[in-house]
Order: sequence, then structure tokens, then C-alpha cells
Amino acid sequence: MPKKKETVEGEILKEKKVTKKKVNGSAQKEEKIKVSKDKRSEAKELRKAYFFPRLMAYIIDFAIVTLLLSFILVFLPANENYTAYLEEYEQIQINYLEGKTSSDEYVNQSVEVVRDLDYSNVMTSIVGVVVFILYFVVFQFYNNGQTLGKKLMGVRVVSATGDKKVSMNQYVLRSLLVNSLVCNILLIGMVLFMSRDVYFYTKFIVEGIQTLLIIVSAFMVIYSASGRGLHDKMAETRVVMVD
Repeated sequence: MPKKKETVEGEILKEKKVTKKKVNGSAQKEEKIKVSKDKRSEAKELRKAYFFPRLMAYIIDFAIVTLLLSFILVFLPANENYTAYLEEYEQIQINYLEGKTSSDEYVNQSVEVVRDLDYSNVMTSIVGVVVFILYFVVFQFYNNGQTLGKKLMGVRVVSATGDKKVSMNQYVLRSLLVNSLVCNILLIGMVLFMSRDVYFYTKFIVEGIQTLLIIVSAFMVIYSASGRGLHDKMAETRVVMVD
């Protein structure tokens, strides 16, 4: 009799172990399914924004900022020197295109006028930088990663580290490159403190580097798997589609 009892108890224990294994297996399976669904949901939510909607969003935003800046400048006093320098520089370019001046003469004449032209336009440049910061940094921060252009094109800036709330500093870092803020700020400082010759050639170098960085960033957005440009890498952000 004791042996029979032990056998029954052993089978009961076996049954319990099998049942426990099944329960644990089912729980693990359900957990895996849940994690898989969450990952699919997250992947769908964070689907990268492609180049065209990002480009269109920037064109729309640039048009909005330009209109806003034009409206603000109406209330600033007109600078007669700027108009005179601009006309002089345009005439220098026309003379060169028509073959009336050589390359050396064109450069020498441009050196004389370009720094004065930009110096007379410093206030406009400063206002432009402020407007760009307010729109592309402050407004985008408080509008959950979207400018008006991004909203229209259904894209949003999120953090590449997983936290969707992008900090103000991250927006500043992005704008330094993609919105040419660092280039414009440098040019303002340079025109105030550099001589004509140094300013002319340094401006050419700074603008050339800025253009190259934007081209590289555009290629990264088009061809990289993550769709992140240099500005996104620098700020640890990415741009995603909003479903």
C-alpha cells in the first residue's frame, strides 16, 4: 500500500510540474508576443521620414520665416547705404558677366564693396538670426517637434535615444547646421571685426564649408538607413512620419 501511495503522489507531482511548465511556457509566449507587438507598434510610430517630405517641410518653413522677417523689417528704418552698396555690387557683377572687367578686377572691386554691403546690413542679419531661433528652436520645442511645414507634411523631430521629448539644446544643435545659424552668427561677428580683405576671403570659405555640410547631410538623409543627417547625428535626433 505505501508503494502505491508513493506512486500516486509522484504522478501528482509530475502532473503539477508539467502544468507549471505549460503555464510558464504560455506566459513567456504571451510576453514575447506582447513585446513583438510593442516593437512593431513602436517601429510603425517611429517610421523614418523620407527626403521629399522633409525637403518640402523646409521649403514651406523657409517661406514662412522669410515672410515674417519681411514684415518685421518694414518697421525698421531703411538703410540708404545698403541700397547704394547693393547697386554698386550688382554693377560690378554685370560688368564682369559682360566681359568689361577681368577676373582680377572683379575680385578687387568685390573686396572693396562686399564687406561694406554686409556691414550696412548687420541689423537685418541679427533680426534674421533671432527670427530663425524663435521659429526653428523655440516654436518647434513647444509644438512637440513640429514646425508649420513639418505639420503640413506629417513629419516630426524625435530623440534618437528613445525619449521622444527633444530638449531645447537639441533643437539649437540641429539649427546650427541645418538652418545655417552658426554660419550667419560667424558672418555677423566677422563683418564687425575683420578688415575688407580678410572678411571677403573668410566669408567665401565659411559659406563654402556650410554648403558642403548641407550637401553631405542631404545625402545622409537620402541614403542612410536611419535617414539621419549630420545635424541629426550632432543633436541625437531623428525625423519620423506622423501617422
